[in-house]
Amino acid sequence: MSEEQLYGQRRRSRAGRGFSWVLALIVALVGLSFFIPTNYYVTRPGSAIELGPMIDVEGGKKDETGAFMLTTVRMGEANLAWYVYANLSPDAELMPKELVVSKGEDNEDFVRREQAVMDNSQKIAEAVAFRLAGYEVKVEKEGVWVMGTLDGLPAKKVLKIGDIITAVDGVRTAEAKDLLQALASKKAGDQVEITYTRDGQEAKTVVTLVPLPESKSVGIGVRPDNKQQIFIPKKVTIASQGIGGPSAGLMMALEILDQLDTAKDLTKGYKIAGTGTISLDGTVGRIGGINHKVIAADKAGAEIFFAPQDTPDATSNYQEALATAKRIGTSMQIVPVKNVADAIAYLDGRKPKSS
Repeated sequence: MSEEQLYGQRRRSRAGRGFSWVLALIVALVGLSFFIPTNYYVTRPGSAIELGPMIDVEGGKKDETGAFMLTTVRMGEANLAWYVYANLSPDAELMPKELVVSKGEDNEDFVRREQAVMDNSQKIAEAVAFRLAGYEVKVEKEGVWVMGTLDGLPAKKVLKIGDIITAVDGVRTAEAKDLLQALASKKAGDQVEITYTRDGQEAKTVVTLVPLPESKSVGIGVRPDNKQQIFIPKKVTIASQGIGGPSAGLMMALEILDQLDTAKDLTKGYKIAGTGTISLDGTVGRIGGINHKVIAADKAGAEIFFAPQDTPDATSNYQEALATAKRIGTSMQIVPVKNVADAIAYLDGRKPKSS
């Protein structure tokens, strides 16, 4: 071998070793990125789940031709790798951690809150569906639902997400406005006795009122919501383990109504997905991550997607859903709804799907 050939071989060998070191370094950095936390959560398309197998209404019937589906968003803490991915992909979004988990809360608090609002959404969906089917539904105000506790304030030490405040100094607090009224005449340093229930057990605690952040009033530091007891004439079982949040309310109401109405098939044979919170009057409300839900529904083969028409302009959930549908090129029909009745009217106007 000539000197030039030997030199060329050594040069290629050094270049090969250099490339191997660079490749090893890249692999190491990529691997390390999965262990470097960020101050963000990442959201991306979840799944579309048929509600028929999940919901059972006593004496009801289930369709075999079509299906109602709830849609989900996949969410998790973003490490550096997910942070980079979310900045490159149109199908992933970053959310500041403080918008997901309040200061002082942990993931357990987040899960408890999401499960609590899912439970409430289920009960409201049942009430709406039974009323639409012509049944009498009784609603009793149960108390003030603790949906969060503020870091550094008195409630943080004694109350948990999901607790229900039923009285202040022995005076019943049937809803959130009653709690505010009970504390309105108090001042910082005053002590009040809070009666609450946790997992069905009543308890009492005494807390000292403090000034609330960014407010002239005093309080205990909770994020309140209204909790009501709903009585329906038939048993409804909903197996939603692992699914949290309020956004399945619309679709659960439609599935329950479909099972109650044994005379017709509300689905008309279509695969129908959608999303939206629900109120006792049937109003459908705005949700987050609707772009991810449209993608999940499309992947599951849905033909119709109900989206909340929460505002009359381009910022509505409906317009967001339309934009995503156009971007991914789906043939799925995006339908705006302001009330459960809108969804029912749309389906009543459809011809049954031909087999």
